[in-house]
Order: sequence, then structure tokens, then C-alpha cells
Amino acid sequence: MRRLSYPKRSPSMFANPRGIERAIKAALFLLVFLQLLATEGLAAPKGGRAPEREAATAAAPTASSASLEVRYWNSIKNSKAAADFQMYLDAYPDGQFADEARARLRQIEGGPDEGPSNQLDIKPSNQLDIKPASPSPPRPAAPTPTPAVTRDCPQCPQLTLIPAGAFNMGSSDGFPFEAPIHHVVIAKPFLMGQREITLAEWDACVTEGGCSYAPPDRGAGRETFPVTNVDWNDARQYVAWLSKKTGKTYRLPSESEWEYAARAGSATAYPWGAAMEKNRANCSGCGDRPTHEPTQTGFYPANAFGLYDMAGNAAEWVEDCWNDSYKKAPTDESAWTKGSCNERVLRGGAFNNDPRYLRSASRFKYDFDVRYSANGFRVVREQ
Repeated sequence: MRRLSYPKRSPSMFANPRGIERAIKAALFLLVFLQLLATEGLAAPKGGRAPEREAATAAAPTASSASLEVRYWNSIKNSKAAADFQMYLDAYPDGQFADEARARLRQIEGGPDEGPSNQLDIKPSNQLDIKPASPSPPRPAAPTPTPAVTRDCPQCPQLTLIPAGAFNMGSSDGFPFEAPIHHVVIAKPFLMGQREITLAEWDACVTEGGCSYAPPDRGAGRETFPVTNVDWNDARQYVAWLSKKTGKTYRLPSESEWEYAARAGSATAYPWGAAMEKNRANCSGCGDRPTHEPTQTGFYPANAFGLYDMAGNAAEWVEDCWNDSYKKAPTDESAWTKGSCNERVLRGGAFNNDPRYLRSASRFKYDFDVRYSANGFRVVREQ
């Protein structure tokens, strides 16, 4: 079975002038804040420090100073627009930069300045990079400082809580089947596998009779390497076994859930920015040396939701049937179960793909009953 043949890239249909970017940034902040109010009390995950590349097994991400409040403050602190500081105060009337925001407002509006603020100038490791992806601004969910990670049994995969939210799905500057860009609302939070399912986790399913196929590891080791060479039916067997074992509802992610989780609040081509950066992911051309096989899960940095290998390593099966475009696609978290259902969707790209196929919007198709050495999966568990 051969992979999908890709047409040439088409140019972007959107410009990014500074004025438009400022307006979109402001609209995005307000939408994010409203989402925070709607999900108050939810222990949603936030990406923290990336693991060292030399680590064989990465720890769960830790909290960093780059909170939503800090990110937003650093994006406006040198602004000369009073509206920017008023929006900050509306959202954070008692925030850590509130005194400084009020002083800047008085300064801009011609009032008396009460002097310099005693607040620290905190610079997050990654500045918020927001670029317009469609005519209407996205409303990504904002991760909270502490990631929520759980596991239902010793043999079960670790799960990370993904908050409710909304985003713009697809791309206008990739391939035709990634378009049109459409707004998707993820109405409720869900739990997603922090890593791709490993060979060891798969072996537990085989041992207990839930899975009928035992893929080889080709000498890589079974504890931390992702299971690959599994078809869509194999993946469905695994989630059915997990559901029966735990009494919880496990399934494959929908395509919209997958892209929402991969973007983790970003609107750029990759979760970390507009271009591929070296040693961010396992793919052909993504690092200092070529790789021709999967690497350990969690070897590369997690995204802002604390998920590893959402770009590269193993291509990941999702629930959806293949469709050649997003015309009439669902605008919520549900899977698209109409179309060419003998072909199912794979997301994220793999170790043998070049960087353009690791973009958050990239999508592939493959026969649902054909195994391939680059194809694996991760799971979703409903709350």
C-alpha cells in the first residue's frame, strides 16, 4: 500500500501586518479569558520544561513562569495603547502586574503617574506567537500551570487532561485536503495519552487476550518504544481491551481532538512556531543525524499541553474516515464517520517523513486493514 501522493504547496492567502496581528492578539486574549471563566476549577495541563534530549525517559512537564497572565503582560507591556492595559485590568484586576498596568494607563491618558512598579520583569522562555490562520481569530484553550496526569492501571498508558476550548482547524497553505480552515469547538475536556502507546503497553493487551497480533520490536526494546506496524483494526482492539479492563471509555481520538491537542493553543504551522527547528521531533531532516526508525517516546520536548511526539516518531491512527477536504466536516469534537471509510486518517507524520508532513494540520490516509512500520497510535479516555 503506497502513501497518498501530495500536490505542490499553494501560497498563503493571508498576510500578517502588525496592525492585524495586534487586533487578533487582543481578540484571542479575550476569548481565552472567557474560556478560562467557563472552565474555572479545571486542572488542565500546561507544558513545562522540555526534557533533556539525552534522557531516555522524560518526566512529566513541570510548571514554568510563562503563564497566560505573564505571556499576555509581556506582549503588551511596551504598548502605547490604553486599551491593551485596560483589557489586562479587566481580566486580572488583582494580577501581579495590576499596579504597573494602572500606572501605564494614567501615563498614556495624561494622568499623574504614581511611580515605578515593584513588579518583576518576568520573561517566559517562549513568547506567545500568534498569527492569523483564518479570517476569524481562534480561541485556543489556555493551559494551567500544573499538568494533570493519571493512569487507570499499572499496565495502562499515562493520560493528560486536555481542556475544553476552540480553534481553527486545517491549513490554507499546505495541501488541498487540509482545507478549508474551519472553526471547531471542543465542548468538553478529555484525557489523552501523554505518549504514543508503547510496545510494553501493547504486550499487556496481547497477554490478556485483548489483542491478537504481537508486532516485533526490531531490536529496539519494548518498554519505551512506540508500537508500530499496527493497522486501524489493531488499535481498535487495544482500546476495547482497555475499556473492558478499566471500566472506563477508551477510544481513538477524533481528528479534530487530535489537531486541537497537537496545536495546544498555537496557531502556527508547528506547535513551537512557524518553521521546523532542529531536534524538536523525530523525522527525516528534523535533527543532526538521519533516523530510520522510531525513537523512545518522550525523547523530544512536549508541547504546551504536556503531550510528547505529536509531531513525528510514529504516525497516529484516529477514528475518522478519509475525506478529500473539510467541506461539511464536523465543527465539534466528533469523529467524521462518513466518506471513504475503507481508508482511515493518520496524523502527526512519522520518522520517515520530511518536516512539512509534521505540521499540525498535516493529514494522511491509509487502508484501515493494512499494517505499516511507521503507523502507531495514542488513546483518548472520556471523563
